[in-house]
Amino acid sequence: MNQKSDLSHIVLFVTCCFSLCGCTNQISAQPADTSSLIPAQQLKKIEAAVPTKATVAPKRPRKLLVFSLCKSYVHTSIPYGKKAIEAMAKKTGAFEPVFSDDISMFEPDKLKQFDAVFLNNNSGELFLPKDMNSLPPRQQHLANMRNQQLQKSLQDFVASGKGLAGIHCAVWCFYTWPEYANIIGAVWVSHPWHEKVGIKLDDPDHPLCAAFAGSGFDITDEIYVFTEPYSRDSVRVLFSLDMTRTPSKEKFKGKRSDNDYAQCWVKKYGKGRVFYSAFGHDHDIFWNKAVLQHWLDGIQFALGDLPADTTPK
Repeated sequence: MNQKSDLSHIVLFVTCCFSLCGCTNQISAQPADTSSLIPAQQLKKIEAAVPTKATVAPKRPRKLLVFSLCKSYVHTSIPYGKKAIEAMAKKTGAFEPVFSDDISMFEPDKLKQFDAVFLNNNSGELFLPKDMNSLPPRQQHLANMRNQQLQKSLQDFVASGKGLAGIHCAVWCFYTWPEYANIIGAVWVSHPWHEKVGIKLDDPDHPLCAAFAGSGFDITDEIYVFTEPYSRDSVRVLFSLDMTRTPSKEKFKGKRSDNDYAQCWVKKYGKGRVFYSAFGHDHDIFWNKAVLQHWLDGIQFALGDLPADTTPK
């Protein structure tokens, strides 16, 4: 058997093994279907707050993979994110969302149908089974092979010129995959603030900050702190904590000596576009009109429709 044929058989065998052992979901795409998990009054607030018009007309029909799988901490705001994205797409026509928690969607032949991936508060090693350590050695080996295959697929997807957008916990997944940190732009360290904080616009004229009309603002949410590879030399920071309007925290894990607590940025990865916004823990974030408009603009940027400068500054 030649090398190419041998590799094909290995990939097929791995895929079959995972299907048999239930390591992937059987349904690849699913509706948002979050209404039963969100109080009716809050559903109305989300529906009323989402933008009604796309900032720019799509250059062509766009398709967005909305992925919400968690292998670690599960945010209760995940259904809110699904509903907001669903309502946003329906009202604006900016993109077609496909909701899935099936890791097989990241296989190259399936992933190529999308223009961008939206990571909705994911956590953990998304491409590995939760019970990895309890699996027999042979299955662990197959799981690791599958994990590497899907990681490469996502990396190649973005680098080739597609998009990646993520909110909040999207920096708290793929812990053991160093290149993912380079793709998304940072590693999560801690969240010492969960109260009203001040936000300053580092780039008030940037198109993805247009929703905030050139002014900083106050917001209440779980606020993240990031470490390397985060650097203003590698990402374009759009907004960050205004420490003059944020409660002082004398000691906390990951405290930065430079007091640089970025909360949103854009960057290039290869030919691709990356957008990250740290908001998204508290439920009421999902009926904040300015934040939803900001996210829509970030998604349209990731999809390739809204031009935006990613040059670090």
